[in-house]
Amino acid sequence: MILLLKKSCLIFSFCVCSFSFVIFAQDYDNPEYWAENIVAEYAQETELEDMTLLIEDLLSLTKHPLNINSASREDLERIFFLTDLEIENILYKRYVNGPFLTIYELQAVEGLGIKTIKLLQPLIRFGPVEATPGKIKIWGDAFLRSKYQLEKAEGFRKNSEGIKPFAGNPVKLYNRVEIMTNRGLSAGVIAEKDPGEPMFEDKIKTFDLLTGYLHYQSKKGWLKEAGVGNYQISAAQGLVVQSGMPQRKSSMTTTIRNRRPPFRPSLSASEYSGMNGAYFTIGFERFTFSPFFSLKKRDGRLVADSSCISSLREDGLHRTSAELEQRHNTTELAAGGRISYSGKWIDVEAGHLYYRLDNPLCPEVKPYNQFYFSGRKNQNSWLSYVISQRNWLLFGEIAFDQFTHPAFYHGITWGAAPGFSLVLGHRAIPVKYHAPLAAPMTESSSFSGESGLYSGIKWELPLRITISSYFDYYRFRWLKFNADAPSSGFDWMGVIEKDFDNDATLYLKCRHREKPTNITYNSAENSVVDLKSDQIKGQYRQNLTGGWQFTTLLQWHFVNTDNNRETGNMLSQDIKWKNTKENLTATLRYALFNSSDYSARMYAYEPDVLYMFSVPAYSGRGSRYILLVNYRIMNNIHLWFRCARWKYDDREETGTGYQLVRSDKKTTFTAQIRVKF
Repeated sequence: MILLLKKSCLIFSFCVCSFSFVIFAQDYDNPEYWAENIVAEYAQETELEDMTLLIEDLLSLTKHPLNINSASREDLERIFFLTDLEIENILYKRYVNGPFLTIYELQAVEGLGIKTIKLLQPLIRFGPVEATPGKIKIWGDAFLRSKYQLEKAEGFRKNSEGIKPFAGNPVKLYNRVEIMTNRGLSAGVIAEKDPGEPMFEDKIKTFDLLTGYLHYQSKKGWLKEAGVGNYQISAAQGLVVQSGMPQRKSSMTTTIRNRRPPFRPSLSASEYSGMNGAYFTIGFERFTFSPFFSLKKRDGRLVADSSCISSLREDGLHRTSAELEQRHNTTELAAGGRISYSGKWIDVEAGHLYYRLDNPLCPEVKPYNQFYFSGRKNQNSWLSYVISQRNWLLFGEIAFDQFTHPAFYHGITWGAAPGFSLVLGHRAIPVKYHAPLAAPMTESSSFSGESGLYSGIKWELPLRITISSYFDYYRFRWLKFNADAPSSGFDWMGVIEKDFDNDATLYLKCRHREKPTNITYNSAENSVVDLKSDQIKGQYRQNLTGGWQFTTLLQWHFVNTDNNRETGNMLSQDIKWKNTKENLTATLRYALFNSSDYSARMYAYEPDVLYMFSVPAYSGRGSRYILLVNYRIMNNIHLWFRCARWKYDDREETGTGYQLVRSDKKTTFTAQIRVKF
C-alpha cells in the first residue's frame, strides 16, 4: 500500500487532482476520434461494454447531419447526450421564432449550454428542407480485426490424455462490411470467432458467428422502414422487449426514458441479444403499424435424460466439446406487432409479443428463482405514452404477462427553472411477471418483484459548473440471488463538473449504495444484511498545444458489511498525442490498483480500437499498461494497434479453469484495419 502511494504521487504530480467531460471542437475533421471521446465518457459511467450503437449513430450523423429546422423529436432523440427537456425546448423555440439560421441562435434555447451546442455542431445543419436526392450515391467501410493473448491459457495446453480442451486456435477474428446509399438502402455482414473456437471444420463450418442485414428506410410514401436479417428492437421502457443496449443509471441523471428507436439494423457481435428475422413499418399520416418476427438459434444447457434446458447460455463461446454440444441446440421464436400514433403533444404505442422455445426451460428450482420464467411459451402486451408540453414531459408503460400481472413504469421530466431540471420515475413489477426479452432500467437484472422510486436532478450553475445527482430506492418483494428474504436498498450518486477556459475539465463523482446480501455468522443459516458500498472517482483532463492531452484518474471503493470491510484504490494516467497532420494518434495509459477483495473492484473505461469498448474490472494488486496507436495512411485507410498488459503483484497465476494462465502477467495485442469506400 505504501509503495502504491509513492508511485501514485509521482504520476499525480503530472497534473492537479480529480474529475471530466471534454469538448473536442478541434476534432471535427476526425469524426471517429471525436465520436469515440464523447461516447467514452458515457461508457465509463455506465460500466457497459457495448457502446457500438451510440458511436454508430454519431458517425452516421456526422456524414448526414440533421436539418435542425425540420428534425422531428424522434430525429433529435438519436443524439443521446441531448436530454428530453433540451429537445422539447429546441422544438418550442423553433415553433415560436421560426427556423434557426446559425448555430449561435441555439444559445437562446432555454437550458441548452455552450458545451452541448459545441457537441451539436457537427451533427446538425441549417437551411431549408432538401429536395429528393438526385444521383444515387454509395459508400461504406470494411473492418478486419485480430486479437491475440500472449500468455497461453490452460485450454490451449494438452491435458494428461494429450488433448487440448479448446478445439480452435487462440486468435480472435472479427470481420465486418457495411454499405449505405442516399436512397435509404443499406446492408451489412459480420463474421467473428472467439479464441479457442474452431472454424472451417465439421463442428463449425464457417465462422462461429456469421450474420448480416438488409435495410430500407424512407420518410416518404407508405413504407417507412423494412429490414431483413439481424436487428435490434426496443419498445417503450423495456418492460416487454429491449435488445441491444438497455437504459441504465448513469451520470446523465435526468435521462431515464428509453429513447432507443423501435427497430434498427444491427452488426452487433453479441450472439444472444438481438433478433434475427424481418420487420417492416407502414405509415399513414400520424399512424404507423409494424409487424415483426425473429427465429434464431440459442445455446441451452440440456438437462440429462431430458429435452429440457436448465438455462440459456449468453457468453457465445463454443470452444470445448461441452460448449459445442450446447451450440444452437434450441430455437427461439419471437413474433408480434406494434401500432403507434404520433400527435403534436402526445405519442401512444401499443403492441403484443409472442415468445416460444423449442425446448422447455426447466431451471433447477431454488427458493429465489421459483417465480422465474419456465416452460416453453409466453405472451406479453404493452401500452405506452409520451405527453410533452412547454417545460415538462410525462411518459410511461403498462405491460401484461399472459394478459395478467400488470407491470408499471412511469416518469416525469420537469424544467423547474432555467438551468435546473428534475426527473421522477416509478416502477412496480409483480413477482409473477414474466418477460424473457425485457430489459427495463431496474436495480436487478432479474427484475420480477421489484418496485422502486427514482429521482434525479441536473443544475447548471454560473462559472460553467454543473451538478447532477440521483437517488434510487428499491424493494424486492421476494427472495433474490444472495438475499434470502424480501428486502430493500438504495443507490445515490452525485456528480460535480467544472469546465475551464483553458480547455481543462474537473470531474468528481461520489456514489453510495446499500444493497441486501446474505451473510453467515458461524452457522449454516444465512442472515440478510445491508452491503454498503462507497465509491469516489475524481478526474482531471487538460488539453495542451501541440496535440497533447493529459488525463489523471483517481478512484476509491469501500465495501462494508456488519463484520467486514474491503477497500480498493486506483490511479491511472493517460497521455494522448496527435501530430499536426492529425493522421497519427497515440495514447498511453499507466495504472496502479489495489483492492483487498473482488467486491471492492473498480471499473474504468480503457482506450481501444474503433467500435471496441473495454471497461474491465480492476481487482487485486498490480498495474496496467496500455498503448494504442491510430494511423491514417490515406483518407480511406485507417490502422489501429493496441497492446495491453496486466501485471499482478499478489498472485503467480491469473484466471481459473481453462482460462487459467500460469503467470502473473496477461498481455493482449489487437490490430485493426478499416477501409472506407
